[in-house]
Amino acid sequence: MPLFKRKQQNRNAAAPLVSDEDLAYQEILKQTSLHTSELGLEASDVTGHVDEIKEQTRREVQLFEELRESARRMSEANKVVDAAARNAQHVSGAARADMSRSDETIQKALSDIRDLSRSVHDVESELSGLNDAMVRVSKVAKGIGSIAKQTNLLALNATIEAARAGEAGQGFAVVAEEVKSLAGQTHDATSDIDRTLHELTEQTRQLISTGGESTDRAKAVEKGTNAMQEVLGAVAQAMGDVDNESARIASAVQEIDRHSDTTLDGLNEMADDVTSSLANLEDSGSRLNRLLSFVEELMNLANASDVETEDTPYIRIATETAAQVGHVFEEAIRKGEISDADLFDEHYEPVPDTDPQQYTTRFVEFTDRVLPPIQEPVLDSDPTIGGVCAIDRNGYIPTHNLHVSKPQRAGDPEWNNANSRNRRLWEDRTGQTAAKNQRPWLLQTYRRNMGSGQFVLMRDCSAPITVNGRHWGAMRILYKL
Repeated sequence: MPLFKRKQQNRNAAAPLVSDEDLAYQEILKQTSLHTSELGLEASDVTGHVDEIKEQTRREVQLFEELRESARRMSEANKVVDAAARNAQHVSGAARADMSRSDETIQKALSDIRDLSRSVHDVESELSGLNDAMVRVSKVAKGIGSIAKQTNLLALNATIEAARAGEAGQGFAVVAEEVKSLAGQTHDATSDIDRTLHELTEQTRQLISTGGESTDRAKAVEKGTNAMQEVLGAVAQAMGDVDNESARIASAVQEIDRHSDTTLDGLNEMADDVTSSLANLEDSGSRLNRLLSFVEELMNLANASDVETEDTPYIRIATETAAQVGHVFEEAIRKGEISDADLFDEHYEPVPDTDPQQYTTRFVEFTDRVLPPIQEPVLDSDPTIGGVCAIDRNGYIPTHNLHVSKPQRAGDPEWNNANSRNRRLWEDRTGQTAAKNQRPWLLQTYRRNMGSGQFVLMRDCSAPITVNGRHWGAMRILYKL
């Protein structure tokens, strides 16, 4: 006979005494409740760990995706670099070849420049010699001019003497006249020579001055050609070095490209493995959640009878406290302390600069006033109770216990998570299930996140809070046995 039917039959029996069978039945229910509760806690802990692994794996999947994308971009960029390196190697090689082919032409041009410099220097020297010769010619011309003047005077004297001699000096007079004419012509010629020499001397001096400047420039050009030859030699050496380095770069880039492709293939394979693992974890998590729900259902069934279990006192506390809160809410509406619309407000306004995020509603001020006098005495009544809080139907806890309702610390989310648990929307499975449950009571297991990677395994007994027939939320009693 099934235990529940057997219990019903014994309950209907007229015997006032509890039979051994009833005692055995009660003990079985207690043990069932105990073991299912322990199993529920273990299942909750395992489920929590699996959820953490899932979140970590999700982050790893995201990181692998980012790594894969970075590796892909690196591979593409490396291929661009490879193409550029190959092109640079080709250009440097061609330039090196052109430099080699042009070297003979360049050297010949430099030699011609040096020859031109020497020619300019030789011209300057020849101009100096010409100037000296003209000076000497000028001196000779001046001497001839002096002789011509003297000859002219002598011819004049001879003419005078011939005239005195009369007929006897006629022949001598003719000769004297010819000498005089010759002297005049010589004087005129020497004057022309002197003017011409003067002009030539001035032009020669200008040429010598210009030649000096040209010589200076030729020397500068020659010096520049020597420097140019050194630079060209250095350029040729540099082009050779560039060509050699380009070849090394191209080789290194090709090696990197091979490694990049290998790395990308490995990352793709690892990312696929992690993604597959995440899918398996998601499936395992779903199965564990179903198992946990099944175990928690067993917990609730084990406590559904009149048999007193270790959970029964907390069920009683939850239902009584929920009823008390519902009554206080109804009285407040009746007295006009808060409107029905404000009490059921679902507009959760984010509180700026809070982490974890906190929210306010139109009923927070009211619950901060009326809930602590109800919740705190229950919390203090039993050391096994770790939390007493009302949660609305959407998972919002406006007013938590005072010891976990401290003002948040800026920049310290871990501390805030453990010490500032009020005014927060809770989306965990246990909180959401308790908030939406409308059965008389509900037993669950709760893996409470205390921050900094610390978790506390607790049991969660909740009872719905109704206000004038409307489901407002639930009263949660968190305890640890």
